[in-house]
Amino acid sequence: MAQIERDLLDEKPLDTLLRKLILLGGNAGSPELRDWASLELRGYERDAELPPYRTVPAPLQIDGAVRDGIVRHETIGAMDIPDFARDEISEQVPLRMGVSEIHSMVDQHRNDRMVQLQPPGAADLVTYMNGTRQMNGHITALYWSVSTIALAGVLDQIRTRLAELIAELRSATPPGQNLPTRTQAANAVSLVINGRGNRVSIAQAADGSTIAAAPEEAKPRFWTVAKIVGAAVVGLATIAGTVIAALQLPTW
Repeated sequence: MAQIERDLLDEKPLDTLLRKLILLGGNAGSPELRDWASLELRGYERDAELPPYRTVPAPLQIDGAVRDGIVRHETIGAMDIPDFARDEISEQVPLRMGVSEIHSMVDQHRNDRMVQLQPPGAADLVTYMNGTRQMNGHITALYWSVSTIALAGVLDQIRTRLAELIAELRSATPPGQNLPTRTQAANAVSLVINGRGNRVSIAQAADGSTIAAAPEEAKPRFWTVAKIVGAAVVGLATIAGTVIAALQLPTW
């Protein structure tokens, strides 16, 4: 962990940091650490769940030919796409490639600052749209125009999550213990990457042992308290009304 911490501060390449995290996951016996780092390096398959930070907004654009000439970088809306493809193609771009490929795209497009990414099945969709004459003209290409600023932002998000992950592992690992346990590593990944799980703090006891303290339960929000109190008041009023009604019944 200490080596990854130093490399983070020294701004070492992200792919190098992720490979070291794979090794840390192997030493700690944590498949969660290895899997997350491997996915970020190799990329996410179509059936793999994509983290929210890997989706960026970008306009859909087309190139084509119309009666008056050539059209390039014409922005269209999601409603211009056939309805059967709208679940897959919108103005939100899933970035499933590995971090090295994203970094290369940023480097290669430093001048124009835009990267054209084709949606899945774009060629077949263009053929269909031309066949149905859905657009006024002939489409030659359909793509997302993704800003390199957005791509660089994704890389920064991954680096930040890596730093948060190491910080979480450090805080969960007792003094004198070189590596986190498998459970501590799994909880850190769940908390930092997936947004689930509980943060566990480590305290030093008087005899030198360590104590893992579970987080305090969050205080209920004011609207929750209001609902509880309101329900209790209604319940008490109902009971009181029933008792009074019973007392007022005539005796035979």
